[in-house]
Amino acid sequence: MGEGRLRQVDPGLMRALVLSAPDDASQLGRMDIVRMPIPVPGPTEVLVRVELCGICGTDFDACRFHPDRTPRFGGPLDLPVVLGHEASGEVAGIGELVTRVRPRDLVALESVLACGYCDTCLGGRRNQCENAFLAGLTAPGALAEYVVVPQTACHRLNPLSDEGWSREDTLLAGALLEPLGCVYNALFVEGGGIRPGERVTIHGLGPLGLFAGLLCRIAGASRVVGLEPEAERRELAARLGFTACFDPAGAPPGELDAEVHVEASGDPASTLPVIERHLRPGGRVVLVSRTDVPALIDTNPWVSNAARLVGSRGHCGALFPLLLKVFAAGQLDPRAVVGKTLSLEDTPELLSEGIVSAVGKIVVRIARHTAP
Repeated sequence: MGEGRLRQVDPGLMRALVLSAPDDASQLGRMDIVRMPIPVPGPTEVLVRVELCGICGTDFDACRFHPDRTPRFGGPLDLPVVLGHEASGEVAGIGELVTRVRPRDLVALESVLACGYCDTCLGGRRNQCENAFLAGLTAPGALAEYVVVPQTACHRLNPLSDEGWSREDTLLAGALLEPLGCVYNALFVEGGGIRPGERVTIHGLGPLGLFAGLLCRIAGASRVVGLEPEAERRELAARLGFTACFDPAGAPPGELDAEVHVEASGDPASTLPVIERHLRPGGRVVLVSRTDVPALIDTNPWVSNAARLVGSRGHCGALFPLLLKVFAAGQLDPRAVVGKTLSLEDTPELLSEGIVSAVGKIVVRIARHTAP
């Protein structure tokens, strides 16, 4: 085994945030910062020293349970699990068959760990892989000092460092690639894209809604309107270049018609009736958030407008390299969308809060206490 590849490491301990089922009737999962062995990568795997990890609505939802202790989260969840799926870091070790990255490379990590060989993957739908593991939900996540992932889930951040980006900004952009990739996939792969001149209405201005609006502006949308009850979120979206932002309770109806609607609030039961009143012929409605509450659909406006409702999961499909080019071209500023940075130790308290109301993206900085 050559120098610089996987070293025979003393299996030390690392800190990680582990989610377990609730101990009582609190309906909130148990979150503990624990010390566990640093994982060892297999022949085609990569050990990554995590630097930054984003927090999203999925993390909040995964921590909440029904009175019968079943998860409220609408997707797969296998407990106990190390949380976190929006990560960037530095390669600390590689298996003997890894060719995609090298030690000390800065990388961003995919969270949908597709098998690559099932019929669905071979058909080009790795996001719907029949055997997929989801980092931070059904596989160990990145709210930890180290994580092991397949080499196919690692993307080098060289396009940014080669352009003179600082290490800090490079890693920050890397930590945003996963949620940006999910929105890109929803809008431009599953949703068919934005035609220059089309109008877009974004329902919900959390991070996914912000990313959707920014990508639509880059793609040539003539008008991007945001709907959001939180005033500070509306103000951030306006600073980032949204055409107009309104409180849904008082939005002027004439401002909401759009060829493309994006449901990013996580509350489609409330937003779909509004969307149905403002569909345009041939319109598309893209869902980028999950919910545990079923939503009713009035089929009449969909039929009359020949409109489409599009679901989407994941970011696989070589989207990270495209988004790195967007960052490198100066079309997105990673610092502009980050609203809060906190430590791993402060993360359980944040996730215990009942409402996701942060302005901008929340990012956890993983301070290093151990080294392999």
